Amino acid sequence: MYNSQFELGPVALNVRNLDLQSLFYQQVLGLQVLSQSPNQIDLGVGQTALVRLIQTEQKGEVSHSYGLYHLALVLPSREDLGTIFRHFIDNKVPLQGASDHGYSEAIYLADTEGNGIEIYRDLPQDTWDVRPDGRIVGKTEPMDAEAVYALGKKADAAYQMPAGSRMGHVHLSVRESAASSRFYQEVLAMEDKFSVPSASWLASGDYHHHLAVNEWGGKNLETRQEGMPGLAYYTVIYSQTDTFKATLERASAAGLTVQQIDKTAAFVDVDGIRTQLLLSED
Repeated sequence: MYNSQFELGPVALNVRNLDLQSLFYQQVLGLQVLSQSPNQIDLGVGQTALVRLIQTEQKGEVSHSYGLYHLALVLPSREDLGTIFRHFIDNKVPLQGASDHGYSEAIYLADTEGNGIEIYRDLPQDTWDVRPDGRIVGKTEPMDAEAVYALGKKADAAYQMPAGSRMGHVHLSVRESAASSRFYQEVLAMEDKFSVPSASWLASGDYHHHLAVNEWGGKNLETRQEGMPGLAYYTVIYSQTDTFKATLERASAAGLTVQQIDKTAAFVDVDGIRTQLLLSED
């Protein structure tokens, strides 16, 4: 898809209240429980895991440390976006905004512990503002809420996120966006699709972005530590052995400690953000 070397898999979150967060992702986002243990719950659509909740005993607010700015779930169609938007509005779910980005229409909210969430649909690729050098220029204008709402189906049962929904991109909060942008471009072989002095949007192939980094939280947040509330890791899934191995080689060449067990590997960046790499040969 979009000539990308990888796709994104589940985002794992360390949560203080496992039961409450599980209810949020089921009732508000319409995800289903795929597997459950006393300290961990995997939620998703069909057989596709999207969010992993991990119980943590550590205290603290997610906004006090670097990590997740938002996870972003992409829905198959504008009608699907309309249906979840109608569900949000009709059930008085608190929203943080809704934007037309030129390449997508997006709705923003947060879970019960402050982890950011974006729900969006992609506009047709031939309508994106793609420049000759491959950059994809976005905008931030108000979403046409009335038109999107009107397309939505009124729920006759509990809302369920539709089949085909997936992790579209992950947006990270970092200390130095320019340095993080260079790092992720180098290690994950991505291109800078669009940048401002405080943020960058990066992608593999022709997508608008798989990963974004921003320094909007300031320079004085805590470096992420294992078990801290918020982002535990996000997942990058490779279908080709050679691209998976090449990524591990680039990570090692960048001086990272790469932990690998068979077809799963991980590294941690300078802000303590953990990237999990998975080889999934279907």
